[in-house]
Amino acid sequence: MGVPFECDLCHFRNMRKRNPDFSSPRDVYLLMMIRRANLDACWARASSTVAGNLNRAVKDNLEARVRTGLDGAETLPVLGWPKLEDRVGMAGAVQTLSASLREGNYVGHLQPESVRRTRSWWNNAYNAGAGYLTDSIFTSGEKKVVETTSPLSGEWYTRFIRGVRLRTGEIRKQDLPFTSKIVLALDKICEIKWRWASGDEERQNIEDLMCFVLMEFCGDLRGEEVTLLSLGGLLTFWEDSLNSDPQYIMLTLHGRFKGETGLRWHCIPIPVKTKSSLPNFKWIARAVHRRVNLQGRHKGWFFADGEGKKRKMSYYEPMLQDHLLSVQENMKDVIPTSVDVEGFSLWRSGRSGAHTEATNNRVPEHVIRTMGRWRSKELAKGANPGLPMTQVYLRVSNAVPTLLAFASGFLVSAQSQGTHSHHSLLIMFVTEGQPHAIWEGSPSGVVIRRLGTQHKMTGSSSPISNEAAQSIRNQ
Repeated sequence: MGVPFECDLCHFRNMRKRNPDFSSPRDVYLLMMIRRANLDACWARASSTVAGNLNRAVKDNLEARVRTGLDGAETLPVLGWPKLEDRVGMAGAVQTLSASLREGNYVGHLQPESVRRTRSWWNNAYNAGAGYLTDSIFTSGEKKVVETTSPLSGEWYTRFIRGVRLRTGEIRKQDLPFTSKIVLALDKICEIKWRWASGDEERQNIEDLMCFVLMEFCGDLRGEEVTLLSLGGLLTFWEDSLNSDPQYIMLTLHGRFKGETGLRWHCIPIPVKTKSSLPNFKWIARAVHRRVNLQGRHKGWFFADGEGKKRKMSYYEPMLQDHLLSVQENMKDVIPTSVDVEGFSLWRSGRSGAHTEATNNRVPEHVIRTMGRWRSKELAKGANPGLPMTQVYLRVSNAVPTLLAFASGFLVSAQSQGTHSHHSLLIMFVTEGQPHAIWEGSPSGVVIRRLGTQHKMTGSSSPISNEAAQSIRNQ
């Protein structure tokens, strides 16, 4: 085995400091849990490995006894443990098995990746008490290994967890990936619902959802990262990015990201124009117009509630499912009826779909790596905690052409080219109550026109009227 072994009765006595009462259901259940944990620890190795080790032990012992006259007490290590204590962490193993009986997301019990959290809190509690060691720290380069006497960090418990994994197996369910075709169909459905919306709140929810999907899909972002978008940062580089060639929208994210420490700024450019005409500018411009012109907000979180608090990704999940169901009902060639729309999620569908889309459209590998590398340790050197956003922007701006190539190459099949609209979008930008500029967006790009003060805002969240648009074009 290679790990300590004691019988069920000994483990019970080690934990309870008494003999079991077989008339007590709890004692009987605890003995059953101990037996299960013992078997999991024993069979963390393949049966052939166990049998091979046993056969070799018997052969070596017999040959040594014949040749040397040594008896078993001299040729075999002492097994068992004379002290009445739980030295292997059986109490933690029992708690782990008990936790595994809770209902999981995909199966009727918690899987090994979920039950391992029991080990985390147990070790934290152990090291917070008398078991903490202060002077046993081993270093190698940048890595540090801290010595601990916690039994749940020992070999026996590690074998036990491996045995649980081998016995129960693991069922993993990944989010279904978005495609350009799905995003364009979602745009068509949301555009119809947006125009027929009963009020501003419903329109804003639709705008926010589409912004979320497009930013995640074109920016190669995880769902929880999209919520870190700063409205003030987005506005800071809005006109500069749209006046550049090629045109893009700079997403400014601020927060603590996976695999990093401290608060950081990250600037992620997404293209205005893609080969599949993804409506990035249309939905993001509408959302900016609502925040700046209608709500008078110029800073704070982009995705925020009425009190300015950052909205969680879970707020938009039911909306996504609802709109995807509409896509499935009306465009079965996009999402077949055999596909469960609940398999899509804002958590990873956009990011996984972006990688697949980029690979399918033969986006160069170095472009895909560059787009995802902004979270890596190497590029994190240019985004240390506290570094001003403008400095991060200047560092990223040099790589904009390469980063834009990631989503600009997204294509859709020829038969689906007609599933999205190509109408122009005109939105007025107001500064201190006065018209400042007009953003005119179409599949061919975005044009920013400076305005005088004679044009007044209507206060509507929809695109400006045809008369106002014609007046602006004449100007």
